[in-house]
Amino acid sequence: MAQLLRVKGTCGNVINAAPGNSCPKCKQPLRFPEDAMISLYRKGSPLGIAGGFGIYLNGEPMGHIGNKETVRIPLDYGTYNLHVAAGMNRRCTDLTIVLTPENRFAYAKVWMKPGFWTNSFVLEPATQEEMPND
Repeated sequence: MAQLLRVKGTCGNVINAAPGNSCPKCKQPLRFPEDAMISLYRKGSPLGIAGGFGIYLNGEPMGHIGNKETVRIPLDYGTYNLHVAAGMNRRCTDLTIVLTPENRFAYAKVWMKPGFWTNSFVLEPATQEEMPND
């Protein structure tokens, strides 16, 4: 079975798809960069908070990540600001990721840190060994 990857169609629709697929919304072929990839793993949330976290790359929405889910996003070489959010505006420690020919794959994990008044999101670099099913 082909591995599904998170991609954005030319119409802005974000879906999980396999190479060779078209966007179900605009029917245009999906572009799958072969240069580099970010793998993001969401660690289990405390207190039973299992709702989806929104994923943003350079301010552009890239869908949601569920509890204990891994999302793989194929990208071109470049610098990316990774941010997550959910519901009300919560703080997030954004992560800057630079993808180059020498550093083609980036791994990150996200988790929710409970706070006194509000929770915040923590994004941190990870290794390939820390990624489930990678």
